[in-house]
Amino acid sequence: MFRLALLALPLTLSATACGVSRVYPYAPETFNCPDTMVLGWAAVGGGVDGGAGQATTGGGDSPPVIVRDVDRLTAELQRLEPAVILLDGMLTTTATVKMTLDKDLPGGNKTLIGMGASSGLTGAGLDLSYAGNVILRNLKISKVYVGEGDAITILASHNIWIDHCDLSSDRADTTSGYDGLVDITHGSSNVTISWTLFHDHKDASLVGHSSDATQMAEDEALSVTYHHNRFLNVNSGPRVRWGTAHVFNNHFQNVTAFGVVSESTAAVLVDHNVFDDDVALPIATTYQDPIPGTMTEMTDRFPAGFVADIIRAAPPVGVPYSSTPDSVETVPPIISFCAGTGKINLQ
Repeated sequence: MFRLALLALPLTLSATACGVSRVYPYAPETFNCPDTMVLGWAAVGGGVDGGAGQATTGGGDSPPVIVRDVDRLTAELQRLEPAVILLDGMLTTTATVKMTLDKDLPGGNKTLIGMGASSGLTGAGLDLSYAGNVILRNLKISKVYVGEGDAITILASHNIWIDHCDLSSDRADTTSGYDGLVDITHGSSNVTISWTLFHDHKDASLVGHSSDATQMAEDEALSVTYHHNRFLNVNSGPRVRWGTAHVFNNHFQNVTAFGVVSESTAAVLVDHNVFDDDVALPIATTYQDPIPGTMTEMTDRFPAGFVADIIRAAPPVGVPYSSTPDSVETVPPIISFCAGTGKINLQ
């Protein structure tokens, strides 16, 4: 068993809290999705701008503003003051929307929430480089053009919470050069990705941009939690280098390369996930990098006959927060009904 230090903000979601009345399959009318709070690494104080040691709060209780075009969205994200921004509608853009223009003037302290089930960006994504204390919720981002990076870029950033989003491209399109969906690099820390649908894409999420050992000093700070996400019709799930990641209560379906990989001395805790029979390689600590990673694995559901061949962490990987995961039997229905957009109360 791994040991977890207790925080004031524990992980308390459970099958009971989510309203599951019987094990999958079941009727939707018996199911109530939780109004989630920030959990995992983003709930751990990381020196947020405006309050050292504070957990992720985004724009806090700032009066919300509604935006309906890319120029206004960009202007609000780049304001120096904290802000709560409500994005109304699906905006088409050919240029990445950046939160910070100058790394010497870091941005952040923003909450960006999509209104309804279909608000977000298509054609280009959001760049959160050099930002701190940012919350993104209920956003759809799709088909980011070649050269415009990822759906969401997290570079040299800290205290980021991505929740109930829908991220995709077009897996059948082999000419557009789509990049990642969420890439977390250059020492970014205290990041949580929760209740998000990653689908119809190639490589869904990279933690650590390079296997070059000279990056170790910077990227050992990488710290990410993935919980209650759905990886559907993708080549791969999280690939972690150098840092620490906790991957729990995720559902992997039709994944052709791998589910979770730990490489380049990374330490990854993988527990209470469901890997369907069509997941080619659920977990690994040796993949392509010259240096392997380590992993603590417990209570996951693997395809029939799969035997984990991993370098096990000694001592077991731990994280500085408590965790009460849902049982693997309830993970598929919980995520099927509660992950993605249109599932949270925006009042």
